[in-house]
Formats: sequence, C-alpha cells, structure tokens
Amino acid sequence: MSGFLKGLKDKALNSVTNNDAVAEAVRKMLASEHGKAGVEHIVQQCEKVRLGEKARCWANGQPAEPLTVEEVQRLLTSDQAKFIASCTGLPLAPLLPLIAKTLPVAVERMAARARAEDAAAPAADAAEA
Repeated sequence: MSGFLKGLKDKALNSVTNNDAVAEAVRKMLASEHGKAGVEHIVQQCEKVRLGEKARCWANGQPAEPLTVEEVQRLLTSDQAKFIASCTGLPLAPLLPLIAKTLPVAVERMAARARAEDAAAPAADAAEA
C-alpha cells in the first residue's frame, strides 16, 4: 500500500475511533447529570447561550440540528470541556467539530429513552395494582 493510501486509511480509522470516544464522553457527561436531568440541564445551558430552540428540537425528537464549533465553545462549561477532553485523552480543539455533531444526537437519544421510560412507567404501575 502506498504511503498516501496508508495515510488516508490511518486518518479514517482515527476519525472513527475519535467519533466513538467523543460519543462515549458526551454520553458520560450527560449521564453524570443524572439521565433525564442531564438532558434538562443541557437544554437549560442552551437557553442561556441562545441555543434553546435547537436544544428543544433535540429533546422533543425532532431532527437533530447540528451545532457549529463556535456554538459548542459558547455552550460547554470549562468543566464539561475538560471532562470530554480527559475522557478521550485528546486536546479539546480537534474534538470540537466532533462534539458539535455528537451532542445533538446524544441529547436526542437520551430524551427519547426518558420518554419511553416515562411511557412504560404507568403501564408497570397499572400492572402492579
């Protein structure tokens, strides 16, 4: 394999690995905010930096509108950014575009899971009664 093709292959593999690592770090960050409360917390953070409409779309199961790198920088607290960087072992700057793509999807999935659990809870309560 030529050096050029090997370089492309390595770059593609690193990108996939970084995407997985960022997705896991974002999921952990949201989970550390106690699941459903984590979604509510990130939506509140979005409200503070004028991204509330996007966040409400994610949380309500509408198509995940992506964030820009600049929006991620406005949104994340320094602790959240440090947490994601420490989980991946990479510096934050190259992670920002991946976080911009991953965060909306993670919020959408966690909100959907919370809605499903809420819907299942009354059925379980009725079965116990």
